[in-house]
Amino acid sequence: MTSHSTPHSRTQSRPVGGYAGDITPRDAVERVSKGAVLVDVRTVEEWQAVGVPDLTDAGTVPLFLEWNRSDGTRNVSFLNQLNGLKGRELLFLCRSGVRSVAAAQNATAAGHTAYNVLHGFEADGGWRSSGLATTVHTETTHSETTGPTGAALPAADRDDAGE
Repeated sequence: MTSHSTPHSRTQSRPVGGYAGDITPRDAVERVSKGAVLVDVRTVEEWQAVGVPDLTDAGTVPLFLEWNRSDGTRNVSFLNQLNGLKGRELLFLCRSGVRSVAAAQNATAAGHTAYNVLHGFEADGGWRSSGLATTVHTETTHSETTGPTGAALPAADRDDAGE
């Protein structure tokens, strides 16, 4: 008698939950220093009013890519803007950890390795309350963070990275 499945067989193409998993903000900093990309999916207004993660010590900046626009509409270009990052670990961060889960699930479905940063930027246990570095967001457009095809690029991969 043969069995068509074993307890150890992997039949899922995506992880349980629809993304690679949850990581702490401190884990995110460590992964970024090893080449992962922190993707802040809050709105432009949130970046400017509240601040953003400071990854200067890791030699990069987060990728600023809205999941939803400030009027609540979905950023329909979101996945296209991630195309230039295939093969890199993507670490999604939002205000409290809700939008970043949805972003991680969608990115995973599109073939990326995506994680959610627990508790986001502002919630208890998140980036700021963990005592991690923050800075002010000065960009007003996304043109500095996208490549020629509209694909999002982290600072280390942009032409202006040394400026």
